[in-house]
Amino acid sequence: MELPCTSADELTTMAASCFPLARAAATGIEQDVLDLIAPAPKREAKKLAARLQSGAIFEKGILAMLHEIVGVLDSEIVEGTYVETCYDHSPENVSENQSWSRERLTPDAERLTSALAVLNELYATLSAVHDVLRAEKALEEMRAAA
Repeated sequence: MELPCTSADELTTMAASCFPLARAAATGIEQDVLDLIAPAPKREAKKLAARLQSGAIFEKGILAMLHEIVGVLDSEIVEGTYVETCYDHSPENVSENQSWSRERLTPDAERLTSALAVLNELYATLSAVHDVLRAEKALEEMRAAA
């Protein structure tokens, strides 16, 4: 298994990359999410966007808020996904199948998908930083006890 980073400089770079991701996620929430979700998750999304915009990304609870909004967007995208079936009964169609289907997204689901991509990237990067910091703390405690 490969570690996410191997030096303090790499950890700093990874942590620093969370800030532009947070700004992009806040913009995505404001532009593509708020007008498409229910009032209760909308209030939480506004709070999250404000905290992300202010740069408070390493505060306690941010990962939980990100996880919650990702779940909301996932279910909204599922609701906005439909199956489009195409038929071809022409004599030129020599295949065994006269029809095929593909999943399509409504325009609202497309907007949510764009925001979801940035939120997932922020969540993954922020989680990796937290994991490395927790590991370092655990190692320091083990060394102190030894």
